[in-house]
Amino acid sequence: MKPIDIFICSYMRPMFTEQTLIYLKERTKHPYRLFLINNGGNDDIAKVYDKEIFMTINMSKNAGVTAAWQIALSLAESEYFITSDNDIYVPDVDWDISFKGDGSHYAGDWLKRLIHYMDQRPDYGAISLSPHVLIGDAQMDPNDPEDVKEVPWCGAVMRIMRRSAVKKVNGWADDSDPLIRGDRGHEERLVCGRLKEAGYKAGRCTRLRAYHPFGTNWGYPEEITPEEQGHNPELKDYVQQFDNMEAYDERTWLPK
Repeated sequence: MKPIDIFICSYMRPMFTEQTLIYLKERTKHPYRLFLINNGGNDDIAKVYDKEIFMTINMSKNAGVTAAWQIALSLAESEYFITSDNDIYVPDVDWDISFKGDGSHYAGDWLKRLIHYMDQRPDYGAISLSPHVLIGDAQMDPNDPEDVKEVPWCGAVMRIMRRSAVKKVNGWADDSDPLIRGDRGHEERLVCGRLKEAGYKAGRCTRLRAYHPFGTNWGYPEEITPEEQGHNPELKDYVQQFDNMEAYDERTWLPK
């Protein structure tokens, strides 16, 4: 199996970055090369976890996530590559998947399954895990018969991308695009919008869910409540459980 390139963009919050890397190592069987892009932060996570990092890119200042992902695109060598925020805890699943048609089986962790989903969907440019909390969108239905649901855009939640497709649309270059203007920037809308214009689709997994700690208000001003940010209705219950990892099913990564 050829390794896949995984890029994590980190800015401060080293406790989340380190936990993300720990779960990545413990719960990933497919080979990968890990790139850590330190986007101008003063947290030296590389010294803490340098044995697992293939390459660390230290930015002299916070140039924004679009700049980080454009660097990722220039460094990626694998057919598919992954871009992810630094607070995404991958699920611990290893299921047998029956292929439709020939009855064969595929055993795979979250990464093997993402690669399989992309192999089976040449018209897709990007597929992400589904976070247990989403901004301004409904949750994926775990009972949906489809493994991947087409969506307008998918965020950097261990998002696997077809490198040739992203290169074709010039990735995240020229982030003055009106699609991503605003305080937080919407890199996912930018790149997925471009992929869509080029004829590719974007999707989220219906049953592969990542734990996404709410952390420091996700970059919003402190006075803005989660409800005002447009999160799903169950957010309040999730927030109350953020320090209790045992509240989530170990096989499905859904709340118990």
